[in-house]
Amino acid sequence: MFERLRLARFGETVTCVHCESDAVVNRETTGKDAQQYWCKHCETYFNDLTKTIFGQHRFGLEEMFYIVKEMRSEPTAQIARDLDRDYEAVLNYVHKVQDVSGDIDEFDLYGVCEADEVYVTAGEKGLEDENESPRERGLKKRGEEPSHQTNRQS
Repeated sequence: MFERLRLARFGETVTCVHCESDAVVNRETTGKDAQQYWCKHCETYFNDLTKTIFGQHRFGLEEMFYIVKEMRSEPTAQIARDLDRDYEAVLNYVHKVQDVSGDIDEFDLYGVCEADEVYVTAGEKGLEDENESPRERGLKKRGEEPSHQTNRQS
């Protein structure tokens, strides 16, 4: 999987992601099995995932590809259950992918729209006329008369 990602990203020759030099030396692999490189020109380390949406995450590469593939058709909670991962972690990754994909002009959105915990207000309580103010809630101390009864007696 890393070979395909590397080929799509760099082509035949790996270049430094910081200075774009091709004076790059292969080093060992990372914990996720990504190839690590050292640039002779700017003397920095980088790997196959540096400066991509796949870098700096605890998910494996296969899990990240699964999330990107399924996020258009499956709810985030279902993806988290499928991967046996924390919902918040999956949601944060989905948001990161959405932020990046928002910059792409050819990205078409269609299909199911997912909304998590939306609260829609229905307006101001007790408002019948535009010129009228909302009614008071009448939360008074115990034993005190409600405000609407005191107004009627006077």
